[in-house]
Amino acid sequence: MSPTFPSLRAPVRLTSAARRRRSVALLILIGSIVALGPCRAQDLAAPPDAAFAPAPREQRPADSASYCGRRLGTWFYCEAPAADSASKPADPPLHARTPPEIAELEAYQQQLEEAGKAASWNPTTANVERYMRLQRISLDKSGLFSDLWRRVVWNNPDLDYTVQRPTGSVAKNEFDSERQSDRDLFLRSVSAEIGVFYVYSGVCGPCRVASPIIKDFSDRYGVPVKVISTDGAANPVFGQTLPDRGQLKAWGIEHPVTPALLIFQSPTPMGPDGLYAKRTVATVEGRAMQLRPCEQARGCLTYLGAGVMSVEDIAERFFVLLSKDPGADY
Repeated sequence: MSPTFPSLRAPVRLTSAARRRRSVALLILIGSIVALGPCRAQDLAAPPDAAFAPAPREQRPADSASYCGRRLGTWFYCEAPAADSASKPADPPLHARTPPEIAELEAYQQQLEEAGKAASWNPTTANVERYMRLQRISLDKSGLFSDLWRRVVWNNPDLDYTVQRPTGSVAKNEFDSERQSDRDLFLRSVSAEIGVFYVYSGVCGPCRVASPIIKDFSDRYGVPVKVISTDGAANPVFGQTLPDRGQLKAWGIEHPVTPALLIFQSPTPMGPDGLYAKRTVATVEGRAMQLRPCEQARGCLTYLGAGVMSVEDIAERFFVLLSKDPGADY
């Protein structure tokens, strides 16, 4: 006769002795786990459907065997802690080293300023003498600088400006004579391509002085002159005048000053290469001067100046504006 087994669904009642034996076994098992300490994740066989969640980050620094603040197993992943930019030491500021000469000069300037204030506010003999002795240091330095300057210029012709633009009386006279010859030859050679607009007024006193000077300039260099009258008055020197009917404003002259001169230049024709043709004038000594090109289809206007000017001044301004690049004379 087969034995009768109790149903698996029915609860199994344990005796008091059995319950005590089970409690003792659980205590022994818990003690063994605590004694073993932390184990690696791969040593624990987890069921396939177990849910894994990242362990909370402990607030303690990580050592060489830990990551994210705790010991990790082989298959444990977490985000690396972000670098704290605030804790990174800033680069020290760069300070340029002040040359000793500059430091010494600044200290002297401060002493001189303080001595000057003291002497002016409390002009005692001692204060004034101290200020004068400090000033004497500056005078001595300036004298030494001037002397060394001329010695360096004498030894280096490329630094001597007077080679290009003489200042001595003998060389300057020769330079001025050659320049005047070049200027006169240039203006007479290009007179057919340029002209003068003379802004005039019948009630302008200086115009009565400027008119014969401008007429003399025109006769000397063959440059034609057209008189524009701001008030319609005739000019006794030139006779016929052109009344201003808005052309001055169209040229950008809102408030015309009289007397005034404007240079008119005819447009420069294009060469076969598509560039503006160069107008070259050769001097007696073989130097080449070029008339600046006018790239405007209706001609170019340049304001020469206002007020009473001599013939030499007018000719020099014409020469510079039409043939010299900025800085070429200096």
